[in-house]
Amino acid sequence: MTKIKYITFSLIIIIYSFSYAQEIEFYGNLAPGNVIIAEGNNIQWAWIDSTQLRVDSKKLFAFGFDAKETGSKILKVKHDKGLVSLKKINLPSREYKVQKINNKKQQFSTTPDSLMTRIKREREVAINAMKKIGKVDTAYYKTGFMIPIKGGVITGVFGSQRILNGVPKNMHNGLDIAVPRGTPVYAMTDGVVNLTTDNFYYAGNYIVLDHGQGLNSLYLHLSQILVKEGQHVKKGEIIGKVGTTGRSTGPHLHWGVQWYSKRVDPAELLKIKYN
Repeated sequence: MTKIKYITFSLIIIIYSFSYAQEIEFYGNLAPGNVIIAEGNNIQWAWIDSTQLRVDSKKLFAFGFDAKETGSKILKVKHDKGLVSLKKINLPSREYKVQKINNKKQQFSTTPDSLMTRIKREREVAINAMKKIGKVDTAYYKTGFMIPIKGGVITGVFGSQRILNGVPKNMHNGLDIAVPRGTPVYAMTDGVVNLTTDNFYYAGNYIVLDHGQGLNSLYLHLSQILVKEGQHVKKGEIIGKVGTTGRSTGPHLHWGVQWYSKRVDPAELLKIKYN
């Protein structure tokens, strides 16, 4: 946890008044591939660069950085009485692992042209569902975070680039955890079911949960889905069971986390100890 004090100033008064100091606490790492939870008092609004952030009960908000995001950002927070806090955030570059996998079956290293229409249709379903993410002010995630599965072996890490049979693929956007088929999958924190799918080509049967303020999580390759779209779920509630549906070579859970569409490292999220 990083605790930072901002010195605030009035938009009207040019001379800064240190008597108006406001404290904002940050939970998380200010680095690429991370979600940050911020808590203060009497917050009217918050922005990061040109993106307005959702605020829960005038004190709690979240923002995140994509895995490949770099450069400087400006966080602006307006408190009651017209006081505004400013924070410049400088994002360092982050290195990721390269994972080479050879002797992979051709069906898992290339996509047949005959399936492109199906894949495009499924992508549109996912995009339309994601448009609903970020419209909720409530910070459902304030119950904290947990790994959504018990036991298992991590077989794929966030950010790694897979080279299948010598062909570079997209960056891996989650954690792969190998466990037996039928192993229960739990909600990582409170939320609302944004999307459930029926055997999509890449992701198979999968679930998207909306945790409020743009934070969302994905659970891929399931054998069973035990929730419905629009359903509220609690942290630790069983939402599905592990399988190997979609483009998968064996039973495992692909667990992804995003802030809006920005890719976030689930392992880093588990380090956040809010309250």
